[in-house]
Amino acid sequence: MQYFCGFQLNARRIKDRNLVSWWRCYIAKHLNIQQLQTVLINCWKPYLQQTHVTMMDATVYESNIRYPTDAKLLWESIVKIHQINQQKRKLLKLRRSRSNYDRQKKNYLGYQRNRRKSKRKDKKVRKQLLKYLLRCLQGLQDLQSRYQFKFSNKEIKLINTIEVIYAQQHELLYGIRENVKQRIVSLHKPHVRPIIRGKEIKPVEFGAKVHKVQVGGLSFIEHLSYENFNEGTRLKQSVAFHQKHFGRCSQLAADAIYATNENRRYCTSLDIATSFIQKGKQGKLSDQKSAMRSVLSTVRATVLEGSFGNEKNHYLLGKVKAKTQETEIAWIFFGMLTANASIIRKTINSQQQLQRAG
Repeated sequence: MQYFCGFQLNARRIKDRNLVSWWRCYIAKHLNIQQLQTVLINCWKPYLQQTHVTMMDATVYESNIRYPTDAKLLWESIVKIHQINQQKRKLLKLRRSRSNYDRQKKNYLGYQRNRRKSKRKDKKVRKQLLKYLLRCLQGLQDLQSRYQFKFSNKEIKLINTIEVIYAQQHELLYGIRENVKQRIVSLHKPHVRPIIRGKEIKPVEFGAKVHKVQVGGLSFIEHLSYENFNEGTRLKQSVAFHQKHFGRCSQLAADAIYATNENRRYCTSLDIATSFIQKGKQGKLSDQKSAMRSVLSTVRATVLEGSFGNEKNHYLLGKVKAKTQETEIAWIFFGMLTANASIIRKTINSQQQLQRAG
C-alpha cells in the first residue's frame, strides 16, 4: 500500500525494496490466463450488451529492447563472454587474457560511428566479430577444462544463449538459408522473436503477438505467442472461445486475412454473418447484407483497433518493460485487464444512472 500510494511510513518503512518485483515474479509464475479470464467473464457478462457479436484481430506488444542488428548482437555477446573470462581469471589469480579485445572494440566502435553502413562493410564486420566470438568461447572453454571451476546458473544460461546466437549468425553468414528458425534478437531476452508485420512504418516488430477476441467492448486473449503465426488460422478457435463463454455467435467482424474459403464455409455452416466481402453472385437481400457488413467493418475498425492504441498509450503496453518471458506475459494480461476494468466500470455506472432516472 505504501508503494501504491507513493509514500512510506516512518514507523513501518519497507525494508525489502524488491518486494514488488518479487510479487510480480510470483504472480507471473502461477498465472493461468484462461482460468482467470473465465472467472472475469462470468462476473462481467450480466453487464455486457450485444454478446452475440464477436470481433477478432492480432497485434504485437513490443518488448523494451533497442533495435537489434546482427553486429550489435555479436558485440554484446563478445562483451559478456569477455567479462566472464576476466572474472574467472581474476578469481584464479591469473593475468588478463591476451585476446586483442581492445583492438576489436576500437574497430567495432569505428564501424558504429559510420552513418551509412554498406552491406559489404556490414558483412565484413560481422565475419570479424563472429570469428572473434568463437575465439572467446573456445578460450573460456579451455580455461574451464584446465582449472575445473563451476559456472553459476545465470552464467550457464547466458553462455548457452551466446552459443545459440553464434550458431544462428554463422548460418546467416555462411549457410544456404537467409532466415533461421527461432532467431534470437536480444541477448537478455532470448525468447523475443522478430514478428514480420508488413506495415509501412514498422515492417518488423519485436515482442509477443496476441490474438484478441472482443465481445461487448471487452478484449480477451485467445492466443499469445512469441513466434509469428497467421491470425487467419485462429478463427475457428475464436468462435469456439466465444461459444464457450458467451453462447451462440451470430455475427463476426474480422479483416480480410480471415476471409479464406475454409473460414467462409465454417461460418456458413454455423449460420454466422460476417464482415467478409461476398464472393460470386449476390443473392437475396443483398442490400441488407451489404449494409450489415459495412456496419460490422466500421465497428471493428473503430472499436477493436482503437483498443490497441488505447492499451498501448494508456496502460503501459507500448513498450513492455518486464525482464523475463513470464513477467512479460503477466504485464500484457494485466494491462488488458485494467483496460477492461475501466470500460466495465463506465458501463456499470451508466446502467445505474439509467435505473435511477427510470
